[in-house]
Amino acid sequence: MVQVIKRRLKSDLIFDLINAFNSIKSSQESASFLQDILTASEIKNLSIRLRIAKLLLVGEKQRDISLNLRVSIATVTKVNAWLNQKGEGLKQVISRLPQKYDIPINSIGGPLEFHLPEVLAASIQYTFASAQNKKANRFIEGVNEKSLLDKQLKEISDETYKHKG
Repeated sequence: MVQVIKRRLKSDLIFDLINAFNSIKSSQESASFLQDILTASEIKNLSIRLRIAKLLLVGEKQRDISLNLRVSIATVTKVNAWLNQKGEGLKQVISRLPQKYDIPINSIGGPLEFHLPEVLAASIQYTFASAQNKKANRFIEGVNEKSLLDKQLKEISDETYKHKG
């Protein structure tokens, strides 16, 4: 009977988690939810795993990924195994990721009127990149604040239990 309760509880927990993700309507809601439910370390690890998968799917070599992301080959190999075994969900999500724009850095020489299309394209790209970076930076600030809060809570907890033990 205890086994059934544990299985049912596990099912209920997974049901809530899946439907929590399913209820998210925007990238800001996603950011807020992830920031509220995960620790800074968990966010970092998930972000790295997603990037590893993304790089593997475009054909990057495992050793290059390991060096560039500063993770162990074991981590890259694990993500690669997940992709090869049952990676359909991960592949599907990665295929839907929006393009990340870089802020243009090359200036265009010569008279402006000869380069108007390039200047307009660079201006639009700059606008998109700035908006993306602003959202990401706000998220990072929130994660850093949460990391400090997690550290403070751990210190309080350690101090509390040190006196009780």
